[in-house]
Amino acid sequence: MSRDEDLSLLREYTQNESLIKHMFAVEAAMRAYARKLGEPEDKWGTVGLLHDFDYERWPDPPDHPLK
Repeated sequence: MSRDEDLSLLREYTQNESLIKHMFAVEAAMRAYARKLGEPEDKWGTVGLLHDFDYERWPDPPDHPLK
């Protein structure tokens, strides 16, 4: 996925600005860890950015990773 596609998906599913800020913070942390560990920054940045993209729609643990 491209960065534009990542952001489009994030905005489609996430409205809460605090949650969006959290997702950007996790992305930054994941990129830093990837850089430190010699892993692909874009891949791990995307993982961090989108890790909670569907949380507002399915916040309950039994549903969150499955729907």
